Amino acid sequence: NHYLCIIIVQQCHHKRFKLKFKSAKMVHGLWAMGMVIGVGIVAASGSPSKPHIFMMIVDDFGWADVGWHRDTPSREVVTPTMDALVKEGVELNRHYVHMMCTPTRSSFYSGRLPIHVLTQLSSPCDKNGAIPRNMTGVAAQLKKGGYATHHVGKWDAGMVTPHHTPQGRGYDTSLNYFGHANWMFSEREWLGSYDNRSDVPGSQEEAGGTIVDLWDTDKPASQLNGTGYEEFVFRDRILSILHEHDQTTPLFLTYASKIVHYPQQAPVEYQEKFSFITDVDNRRMYHAMVNFLDDQLLNITTTMKDLGMWENTLMVLSSDNGGYVGSNKGGCNASGPDGLASTDWGHGTSCFNGEAGANNNPLKGGKYSMWEGGIRVNAFVSGGFLPMAVRGTKLDGPHAMIHITDWYTTFTKLATGELPTDAWAASSGLPEIDGVDVWPLVSGANTTSPRTTILVNAQLLVHNEWKFVKSGSNMIEAGYGGVAYPNGTTVADDSWIGGPQYVSHCTNPQGCLWNVVDDMTEQSEVAAQNPSVVTMLAGIMAQETATIYSVSHDNDPACKPYCHQNYGGFYGPWKEV
Repeated sequence: NHYLCIIIVQQCHHKRFKLKFKSAKMVHGLWAMGMVIGVGIVAASGSPSKPHIFMMIVDDFGWADVGWHRDTPSREVVTPTMDALVKEGVELNRHYVHMMCTPTRSSFYSGRLPIHVLTQLSSPCDKNGAIPRNMTGVAAQLKKGGYATHHVGKWDAGMVTPHHTPQGRGYDTSLNYFGHANWMFSEREWLGSYDNRSDVPGSQEEAGGTIVDLWDTDKPASQLNGTGYEEFVFRDRILSILHEHDQTTPLFLTYASKIVHYPQQAPVEYQEKFSFITDVDNRRMYHAMVNFLDDQLLNITTTMKDLGMWENTLMVLSSDNGGYVGSNKGGCNASGPDGLASTDWGHGTSCFNGEAGANNNPLKGGKYSMWEGGIRVNAFVSGGFLPMAVRGTKLDGPHAMIHITDWYTTFTKLATGELPTDAWAASSGLPEIDGVDVWPLVSGANTTSPRTTILVNAQLLVHNEWKFVKSGSNMIEAGYGGVAYPNGTTVADDSWIGGPQYVSHCTNPQGCLWNVVDDMTEQSEVAAQNPSVVTMLAGIMAQETATIYSVSHDNDPACKPYCHQNYGGFYGPWKEV
């Protein structure tokens, strides 16, 4: 049985009318009519005729670190808000990204696959920026449709000129940091994963050279620097945006959370909730951060509901890559009063040695790897804008692929009624937009994704149900986690992820092949059984590889001195200013 539900909103009253139909075709046709009718009703009541769009990007989110991917509940994994949103929405079981953060984010903001914008990490001081200057950002596309656009959280997509910042890409406002990570109580740049260091990054000998990484639209966020746990600062900005938003205007809100990236830091009350995890601090802190994020999302969605926005909201959540499952390089420290580290006093444990603590079980590998654990990520669509008929469903199978770049095109089509174009990029000789419109798939209008192929990099291709790896490629992290980090399938500690015995070498002269629909855990390499498939995919790979876009991403030595001199030690653009 199929139903059409038209929601009439009049002040605080909701009346639902259910009509019964005999065919899915009739439902889809009348659903479209209902949307037109509903638009008129909603517009008449003072709400926008287009959906609010809430895009949430989570950082380094492990596949098994959410409740909906756990067949057996775990007291360590506490995500009731996200679990409920999945139950009320559409679970995306084949949602792909890059295996590291900067390319994934650049892909979403630019509408290009990473091979056509960036396939490596890029720092704020990248002389060319992560995204080429003359590519039109997703927020700029939505502004053409009359949207108010706001960005909160991690940017990690360049800042060399004002054009490279969130504001330059079309966001009306932003509260962001530009780099991969910063210290969550001081916002000082976090310089990487350390090996057996006990001091806080940014203190002692590095104090004179570190940068504060917090930016407010077009200037340093000096008024907010060091005022509290960074995600609380982000929360306050998001709630302010929601409360101050003109309800007659459609909203595009991007929340790119710092969680669950290193350094691992969480409010003490969340650390205490997971104090029963006593064997691995990294895992305890990871789950504390995830639980905090779940509550953060509850706060945001509850506010949207209280303001009458949720029923007309399309929400998409995606991780930027798989969870990090690296080796613990020395454990965690209890922050103390030591120079700049005094900002952490009283905030409990901080973990910054190694990239450890996540869990992608049953997927193989994790962040940085070409296995599914690195590129197939937690993702779902939710919100009141979703048709009732698709709520509580899951998109899976050979024809259910979505790449994060596809949301650029999907959002633009919803906002403007047209597929996006980028004349600015075209006139500059830059790659065309790659994103495809997946709204017909997500909304149930059809059952086949227009996304069939993803060339992840020059060594890896995903096409429908197949994953093809070029001969001679070395695939790191060729192991599996267990129920809880760090228990691998063959050893009882975290050495399974870093040892040379866990690097898979594709020695087949024709390349290596997996069916990641029938075998999502990549247990069986099947090139020998499918020679015609291998030949076909090798041809696609050769064709797609010829289109790879690449420029230098070296750092500009003028960047940090300019920031110290002109921004008081905060990161910000240093050219064309």
